[in-house]
Amino acid sequence: MRIALPALVAIGGLAAVVFGIRLVFNIGGTADSYAAMARARSERIYRRLTGSNSLTMPPVTTRGLTTTNFRVRGAALTFAGLLMVTAGTVLLSMRL
Repeated sequence: MRIALPALVAIGGLAAVVFGIRLVFNIGGTADSYAAMARARSERIYRRLTGSNSLTMPPVTTRGLTTTNFRVRGAALTFAGLLMVTAGTVLLSMRL
């Protein structure tokens, strides 16, 4: 039980790294599809709140929903995942 938490941190960090790399390099169109889903969700929310169509939607709501934004988020996720993998590995090596 002493190594369960550091192992989970390391495995979670590895998963974060893999997903972050998929976002950064847009593997399989991941960043594009997340950006499209976020834009569609933003348009639905705007229509529900205002009762108008998406043609009059202000550009402010779509500014942060670009593919580049999701690539930057992927880079941050990759960095956080690397930190988690490093911390989990260090904790595992200290306990073994």
